[in-house]
Amino acid sequence: MTGHPVQERIWQLEDAEHAARELRDRALDLALRLTASPGQGLPPLARRAIWLALSLHHRAEQAADQLDDFLNYLEGGPR
Repeated sequence: MTGHPVQERIWQLEDAEHAARELRDRALDLALRLTASPGQGLPPLARRAIWLALSLHHRAEQAADQLDDFLNYLEGGPR
């Protein structure tokens, strides 16, 4: 059974934020594992994992902002 389209959108935004934050944490864990050897600089894969984590963090923040804007709109508040 599907819900109301507004509720579906809220769930979609919440899921997007949660998934992005979870993947961000996994990417940061990977970066830490790849940099476990001190004194050898930052390996290319660790750099990519950090870049991915930053991108996912940005995506999570976008989803959270969209959800806030959407809820404010529904409540008749400022956008």
